[in-house]
Amino acid sequence: MSMPAHAVSFPMRETRAARTGGIAHALIAALFLVIVGLLFAVSSGLLWEFGINYSGITGSMASKIHPATYLTVVTFALFVLARRNPASFFVGLITRHPGTLTFLMATLLLAAYIVLDDRRGIANIVDTYLIAIMVVLIAAELDPRELARVEKLIHILLAANAALALVEYAINHRFFPYRFEGAAFEWETRSAGLLGHPLENAQMTGVYIMVLLGGGGVSMPKTLRPAAVLLQLAAMVPFGGRTALLLTLAMTTLWMLPRILSVLRGARMSLPAFAAVAVLTPLLAFTIGMFAVGGFFDIVLGRFANDGGSAQSRVAMFEIFNLLSWRDILVGPNADVIESIRTTMGLEWGIENPIVRMLVYQGAIFTGFLLAGFTLFMIEIGRRLRPGSAMAFIFFLIVINSYESIANKSLALAQFVVLMLVMFQPGGRDFSAAPDSASQARR
Repeated sequence: MSMPAHAVSFPMRETRAARTGGIAHALIAALFLVIVGLLFAVSSGLLWEFGINYSGITGSMASKIHPATYLTVVTFALFVLARRNPASFFVGLITRHPGTLTFLMATLLLAAYIVLDDRRGIANIVDTYLIAIMVVLIAAELDPRELARVEKLIHILLAANAALALVEYAINHRFFPYRFEGAAFEWETRSAGLLGHPLENAQMTGVYIMVLLGGGGVSMPKTLRPAAVLLQLAAMVPFGGRTALLLTLAMTTLWMLPRILSVLRGARMSLPAFAAVAVLTPLLAFTIGMFAVGGFFDIVLGRFANDGGSAQSRVAMFEIFNLLSWRDILVGPNADVIESIRTTMGLEWGIENPIVRMLVYQGAIFTGFLLAGFTLFMIEIGRRLRPGSAMAFIFFLIVINSYESIANKSLALAQFVVLMLVMFQPGGRDFSAAPDSASQARR
């Protein structure tokens, strides 16, 4: 005997909003929007204007943590406590986010080692790793409409960052320069923009360009993308990051080649795309020529001619290990010893590789745990994204290995994971297709 259709019911999958409750979910989404605004618009230079010595040594410990991190902790606590079944969060962390859980455990292990052994760098752990982990978990609970609002904000802030960089270069004045103990480096001519440090500016600008080329961001119309890419490319010059700039040009060229060859072989091109190419190509050539005559590229050429010892330090940093015992290499020497060795070897500006820096300061054992967690964390994020994100991932991983980056206190990792999760959220449109693909799809 068959049963009536209404006699059998299947439980519906719990929605994201239902897991935390409607009002709480809306508040979490609003707070996440503010967090992203703080991540991409509040630099250490801006904090100094409000009397907060974020990047310096003096001052209270509370001042060494970024406002975005404080707000993220509050939002994350609300995110966990507001769930109808808080215990389900920890179960979900194991089943849905194993890579993030591994990275979290490695980070907490390193944090405990730093505290118990009275080492330096606990602020680095909080602002560099923990905030990145928390924003990933929060973003996973937001729906596409809420992420779309975040995406629009990121587009606006990164466009403003690029525009501000060009203005700073034009008037030879930095509004919120990177400072140490309140002192701005007078010899620093690179733009600071909204993100502060020139290298972090160049890194995030290059990642954003790769995101746009890879088809990320459903909110930006296809017709605006060429202009957005050109604006960001122009901003990379006053930021002065050589590795980021050269890698951006190389990857952009590789991206363009198959599309140019496709058109030359007779592939159809839409009328708006053809008009954009016809107008922008001579305009771009003329603009580059005018900038070159006006000395716009002098700042980059000057970095190649005189890098302040940056290239030499990348060679000298490996000599540190010759001065350490095997025990020091395994568990990390005393920080004062490392500072003395750095000064003696002329490495006052830092160890220009995150892995080497972590090995030197924290030892091979804890560095190994952290790198394993970081790798699984990155793999997990990559699996959550739709196709097109590989270029940005490759760019980010190459550039962060060209300076201290995520081995020091930095918001770069949190900025990157937010950018990727928002711009390549599953179900978004793909703008990375070759010129003839769109026309074929319409036919």
